[in-house]
Amino acid sequence: MSAQSNESSQKYLYAITQAGAIGETDLTGIEDQPVYPIDTEGLAVAVSDLGRNDVRPRRRHLKAHHGTIDELIDQGIDILPVSFGVIAEGASQLRSFLVRNRDRLSQQIDQLRNRVEVSFRVAWNVDDLFQHFVEHHEELRETRDEYFQGGDREPTRQEKVHLGETFEEILHAQRAAHRERVEGRLLEVADQIHAEDCREETDVMRLACLVERDRVEDLEDAIYDAAEEFQDHFLFKYTDPTAPYTFADIEF
Repeated sequence: MSAQSNESSQKYLYAITQAGAIGETDLTGIEDQPVYPIDTEGLAVAVSDLGRNDVRPRRRHLKAHHGTIDELIDQGIDILPVSFGVIAEGASQLRSFLVRNRDRLSQQIDQLRNRVEVSFRVAWNVDDLFQHFVEHHEELRETRDEYFQGGDREPTRQEKVHLGETFEEILHAQRAAHRERVEGRLLEVADQIHAEDCREETDVMRLACLVERDRVEDLEDAIYDAAEEFQDHFLFKYTDPTAPYTFADIEF
């Protein structure tokens, strides 16, 4: 489907790519509107027309946004994915943005060419993380035993704070050591790795890996090799390849 755009209508953004990369397409995005490119200065933005100022992050909208980006990736188009909910006032605003940022955006497209992102998580798969650390770390176990004395004594507030701080110190040290081991394995295949914040106490690491499309299976093999070096109480999970959201720097 070829879309005829209304120059003055608001545009919902999906991705930035090189001019000419998006040809005739049957893609539809938010509110089932046709997706089409707005080109200038060798760059293009994949957009659809929008009749309002915002889009709420409802399931159908998120599905349309990410589905459009996934389809562009599946077509082998090198893109800079745009975060959900970015809207331009019209085509002229988009063209001005592309002109102002042409060099920076073109450089990013070149850097991310033929590359995808794989998200990766390692977690402690235990029922009680504190008790697990007590059993495996002598310093924490001795401190716990000194303060509680087998349950015959109630620790002071200061002692409880110190016990918690000791746990946190060991937790952070273990995360750093494990991440260093795993990153060493993955960097044999991945171009870049971005360490994300741990969201849950049981998180060991959350990594975003930038990898060439044709080396995704090699990265999966590297993940399995890394997992072999860990005991059974660690859980390894990774996602299917996606657009390189983490490694695209777009400020609209």
